Amino acid sequence: MKKALITIVLICGNLFVSFAQQDIRDIFQQFAAQPDVEHVRVGSFLMKMAQVFSDDQDAPFMKDISSVTVLSLENCKENVKNAFRIQAGKIKENGMEVLAEITDGSDEVRILALVKNQKIERFIVINTGADPCLIQIEGCIDLSHMEELVSQNTKGL
Repeated sequence: MKKALITIVLICGNLFVSFAQQDIRDIFQQFAAQPDVEHVRVGSFLMKMAQVFSDDQDAPFMKDISSVTVLSLENCKENVKNAFRIQAGKIKENGMEVLAEITDGSDEVRILALVKNQKIERFIVINTGADPCLIQIEGCIDLSHMEELVSQNTKGL
């Protein structure tokens, strides 16, 4: 009985907060505290450590990234996933460009970027499919590095 009550309270709380939801940071805060959510943030210190161990091809790209934040709801209950899907649908771009919206089977992915002076300051991937997740990369990523990285990873496609 207590579990059912707690679940109802969590769902209602998510719905009430959803009306005020405006920013991706709010979604990270709201869902990071939910049961079975995996929330990982790699800050600037760990990113610099990763540069040391990266190969020569990835080093120019890695140096431009200041942090990576991942929110994975893969192991959550369906009610938490549904609440996330509702919140993700209400995300305001706030000056960000929608780079792509992809639907493939049960996966629905939206990719956003904040581009200023030929540099990507924020790059966000939102998956609202079967295994919802939210990925945010922050830094000052040169578009030429991004184009090179995309071309390297799509050679055989």
